[in-house]
Amino acid sequence: MEKQPENQAAAEPADSGGEGGAGGPPQVAGAQAARSEDRMTLLLRLRAQTKQQLLEYKSIIDANEEKTPEQIMQEKQIETKIEDLENEIEEVKIAFEMKNLALNRMQLSTALKKNLEKIDTKTSVLMDNMKHVLKLNKLIMKSQQESWDLEEKLLDVRKKRLRM
Repeated sequence: MEKQPENQAAAEPADSGGEGGAGGPPQVAGAQAARSEDRMTLLLRLRAQTKQQLLEYKSIIDANEEKTPEQIMQEKQIETKIEDLENEIEEVKIAFEMKNLALNRMQLSTALKKNLEKIDTKTSVLMDNMKHVLKLNKLIMKSQQESWDLEEKLLDVRKKRLRM
């Protein structure tokens, strides 16, 4: 927009030269030189503005790419949840294996008890031992279940405490 007034100002002295042909050509050459200088300054100014806008856009892009503390906290919470779930999976696997082993022990004990009853009634000491083993297996199962229940309660309390 500033270009038009400058061009008009440069054109007026060339047109308003009342001297005729003698003063005409030097003023036109000067006007052309002034126009080219004005264009150069305009181009340099536009270049500086473009550079400034580029820097602003880059800073906006960098600001958008940087993670905010909220995003970092969300990522940490997700990581802790993943770790908690992995720990739960491991605990479930262990619990399953322990229950499976206890079941196998109980099945073996029952099968031995039935075989001993069929074979001979004189082996009452062995029968008593087998009955005792079965009772112990049942107690082990109850104790394990109680400990798992207590661990779950403890985890729930810890989760509530962390939430607070």
